[in-house]
Amino acid sequence: MSIDTYSELQTAIGNWIERDDLSSRIPEFIELAEAKIRRDVRIREMLTRSSITVNARQIAVPTGYLEAETLRLLTDPVTVMTYVNLDEMNRLRKSTTGKPIYFTVHTEIEFDRNPDQSYSGEIIFYKAIDPLATTQTSTLLTNAPDIYLYGSLIAAEPFLMNDERVSLWVQLYKNAVDEINNRSRQSRHVGPQVSRVIGAGP
Repeated sequence: MSIDTYSELQTAIGNWIERDDLSSRIPEFIELAEAKIRRDVRIREMLTRSSITVNARQIAVPTGYLEAETLRLLTDPVTVMTYVNLDEMNRLRKSTTGKPIYFTVHTEIEFDRNPDQSYSGEIIFYKAIDPLATTQTSTLLTNAPDIYLYGSLIAAEPFLMNDERVSLWVQLYKNAVDEINNRSRQSRHVGPQVSRVIGAGP
């Protein structure tokens, strides 16, 4: 059977676990799988561009934010900002005002100095995929239903009690996530890939 919608996914999970008494729990398994997917999956279809105004040392992260790809200030001259971790930010933090150069992300986006004016900017970031319970389908479900299926089956493990299939589901989930992440990375590079950290989640 195809697994293109929330309803079809629920049916598939029920077929795999073969436990009628767990039918009411299946939405919970999917919700837990979606939480795991938010931590594990980064594909280009999740990249979102959002306008921001940098007018304070800390500003709010965009709705659905998972991880930054790039952040730039568009006020001439355009400045591509450099992501640093919290320890580096503590070292680079300035008490003076000026055009920010560095940023980090925790519960907010924080800059290395107070901006000396209001800067127009934009952030390109990985945005969380909306829950299937509200959207019924998603690009990820269409392209990789196995990620949702195996993630949900793993979430059912506490009820299945030593089911020997669980270790297989864990490996199949990992393989599916690795494959789609690698494919997405390769599709965004035309030359040799260079590993570098650009952004991080809160």
